[in-house]
Amino acid sequence: MEYIALGCMTGTSLDGIDCSIIQSNGTSKATQISNKFTPYSKELQKKLIEIVKNKYLANLEVFKLLNEEYQSAINSIILENKIKIDVIGIHGQTIFHDPLLKLSIQLYDKKIEYNTSAPVICNFRKNDILNGGNGAPIMPIYHQIIAKQLGLKSPIFINIGGVTNITIIDEKKISAGDISFGNALINDLLLSKTNHEIDKDGNISKSGKKISKIFNIIKNDQFFKKRLPKSLDRNYFHNYLEKIGDDYPIEDIIYTLLSIIPDSVNQILDQEKKYKIILMGGGRKNTTLVKLFKLIFEDVSSIDDFNLDGDFIESQGMALLAIRYLKKLNSTYEKSTGISKSIYLGEKV
Repeated sequence: MEYIALGCMTGTSLDGIDCSIIQSNGTSKATQISNKFTPYSKELQKKLIEIVKNKYLANLEVFKLLNEEYQSAINSIILENKIKIDVIGIHGQTIFHDPLLKLSIQLYDKKIEYNTSAPVICNFRKNDILNGGNGAPIMPIYHQIIAKQLGLKSPIFINIGGVTNITIIDEKKISAGDISFGNALINDLLLSKTNHEIDKDGNISKSGKKISKIFNIIKNDQFFKKRLPKSLDRNYFHNYLEKIGDDYPIEDIIYTLLSIIPDSVNQILDQEKKYKIILMGGGRKNTTLVKLFKLIFEDVSSIDDFNLDGDFIESQGMALLAIRYLKKLNSTYEKSTGISKSIYLGEKV
């Protein structure tokens, strides 16, 4: 049986709400029907950034704004498509994640009502954490289904959002985890030192040079020495920003930070094998970062090369997880989160 599912994802980049509608049987097939991005209002984005900076202390005003923008974004894609939705999967806005504390916090109000009677599934990380997992990453099962549909053998999916995570699919097995910071560290640095919000298209970093001292200091962090599975909070590496200071040109700093991402991928892979690297998330649009990947790996593609929109893989994944909840299908595994048993994710509102 196939379902029409709506997935909603708001990531650690704190930029807005991704919504996707897919049709899927939950196991081997997923067809994208519609995708829509709704940027956060400047007011909400500013307040979310402050929450993250100030030890994650949310308030009622933020909840009210977030609720209004969630409701508007989800109702909008439902009305535009005029299609019966069977289930909705909502991730919520992550404001804190710490695998050591076994705690992952997503802001979402279960009382929000939408223009559909479809059941809403949320709190997708809870079951994983309660069973010994890190609570992240939770999308590898969707990556496996994509690989099946495309006929890809042993691909490696790399999602570069606020944090960078990897899914390695090898002989029907999945291993996964967060492997580095992503856009969040770079965006926050740019906001603090320039009038830029992002390194759009790699325009800032393209003239940069690698600063070996900074590269080596950060790469010596204990996180990079851990094996998969492992996970990160978006702010884990932010303490290094103070150590960097203002002694280097911003283009060199950003270039150096970007160079750490593909190097961290290479560090965990078998050097004797050749890999098909598929880039997803906002980082795939950074031409400097793509060039850095191609300096290390021979076969690098964007998920868009396969007629899939790389901006909406995670929101489509949320829709898939909602379907798998309905069917009580396992969605998280020992090799992806460190969980003690394979279980399904989510809970019904």
